[in-house]
Amino acid sequence: MRMIKKILVAIDGSFSAMNAADYAIQLAEQFDAQLEIIYVVRYSPGNIPAGIFPADVQAQEKERAIELIDKIKSEHPELKIHDFETLGRPAVEIDKTIKKWDADMLVIGHHAHYFFKHVLKSSIEKKLLKHLKVPLLIIPENYTI
Repeated sequence: MRMIKKILVAIDGSFSAMNAADYAIQLAEQFDAQLEIIYVVRYSPGNIPAGIFPADVQAQEKERAIELIDKIKSEHPELKIHDFETLGRPAVEIDKTIKKWDADMLVIGHHAHYFFKHVLKSSIEKKLLKHLKVPLLIIPENYTI
């Protein structure tokens, strides 16, 4: 069995994703592991006729990602936390990050309307789950630490 030394947690700002981050932090502390947080800024079509440009929407979401990750890092200065915020499809970017960082485990939160729904909705995301080479830990929305 492979030792857990690098835990990747995917967040999107939702309650259940933050719950998953809290759980992943506890795991990292217990296993003396490194923690990487990924927040994938999704492509946005915007609404150009309404004056809402895709780049503006994406920039706002990236700013939100940086704020959330900085908050987590400041609340847990004792942990070695890496962060990664990127633009793209969540499953594709998560898969790239797992490989690039050589993660030992992926932790996500489950909630009906956000991340997990996106993970399961297209063939690319299904391919990620089918070919995932690390354990996946799903923290339910109603789980409390």
